[in-house]
Amino acid sequence: MPIKKTLHYLTGNYSDFSLESRIFHSLCLVAIVTLAYCIPLNFALSLPFSAWLSVAALVIQSLLYYLSRFLDKTQQSRVLSIVIIHIILVVNYFFNSGTGGPSLLLLLAVFFLVVAVADPKTYKYWVALNVLIALGLLICEYFYPTTIQGQYVSPSIKYGDLASSYCLCSLTILTGLLYIKSNYYQSQRLLHSKAEDLEKINQTKNKMFSIISHDLRAPIASIQSYLEILSEMEIDHKDRDAFKGDLILLTQNTDIMLSNLLMWSKSQMEGIVMDIKLISLAETVRPVVEVFTPIANGKDIILSCLIEPNFQVYADQNMLQLVIRNILSNAIKFTHPGGTVELKAVYENARCQIIIKDTGTGMTEHTKSAIFSVKGQSSYGTKNEKGVGLGLSLSKEFTELQNGSLKFESEVGLGTTFFISMPLSES
Repeated sequence: MPIKKTLHYLTGNYSDFSLESRIFHSLCLVAIVTLAYCIPLNFALSLPFSAWLSVAALVIQSLLYYLSRFLDKTQQSRVLSIVIIHIILVVNYFFNSGTGGPSLLLLLAVFFLVVAVADPKTYKYWVALNVLIALGLLICEYFYPTTIQGQYVSPSIKYGDLASSYCLCSLTILTGLLYIKSNYYQSQRLLHSKAEDLEKINQTKNKMFSIISHDLRAPIASIQSYLEILSEMEIDHKDRDAFKGDLILLTQNTDIMLSNLLMWSKSQMEGIVMDIKLISLAETVRPVVEVFTPIANGKDIILSCLIEPNFQVYADQNMLQLVIRNILSNAIKFTHPGGTVELKAVYENARCQIIIKDTGTGMTEHTKSAIFSVKGQSSYGTKNEKGVGLGLSLSKEFTELQNGSLKFESEVGLGTTFFISMPLSES
């Protein structure tokens, strides 16, 4: 198991333990390691009392760590740990040279420990206890110096003990600070990610309201107006046929808009379940072309489909149909009467390249920059057709979900060509 994963396991998961608990576990691990180091060091420095005190502290700290990390008794372990550490340091103060020893330095490290791991509601009481103990020890030594025992037998032993205690305190404080800093940055990243998610949700909500309040109401209102004219006015056969053609065009466009809206909403709220497999491209495209042929004819646009029957791609049939439907809809929408829209497929670089080319109005640089954005505004076609501005954004998302890619080339006044690149197999 890698070191990082091991430490993560030993300190506890973010979902199971609070920050204070994880800091407590990390400091327990530091204490266990340093106490194990201090035991032979104290014996080597001829400090047997401190050595046996370190043994007792090691056993107690190990048990408290186990209770907190594995038996879910974190609160009790933290309280017992703080109390026992203070007791051990008080005893060590009297039997290890008082102010001449490391006890006050260790009390300062415990002060940091208390602030870092104690419950927010009670840590001020523990801080007060720590300060009172330190002041009490100093007052006791000042008035009763004979109570202090365990003087160092040589300066080298004294400085060795102080140096090791300083390293222990520094390591404890450093571990706690690094852990707090690491969690702070992680929280910042999480907050930033949440803010981005909320922004996306807000964009989705605004887009939904815009579509419902305007873009979907407009074609329905137009259909209602046509029907009212047909029912209330006497019109000749030629005008009636023209009205019927316009109604068909409106209802088909509205159906495409509604399909896009529903699919987009589902992808945003629930995610998409795909059924990717090897499919016939010709059979996939055929029903889409059949739907758009009368729409193209109604605008006097030539719609041609040049796809060999043996062409196969690895894709989700429904999603690929939606992508082609949206691009074909746009191609017809922005092509003037008398223009052409061509749909064909070729093999290129071990992939299938589906090409949809029109002789329409083309796109400006500003339009190109926002063409795949959900924030992009829909435009009116050459016959005032209206969309919801979701089609191409949805098409790009769905193409990429199928391990494909969607690109385009466009020039103002010359038309637009879309390239849908799809895999030929699962690999």
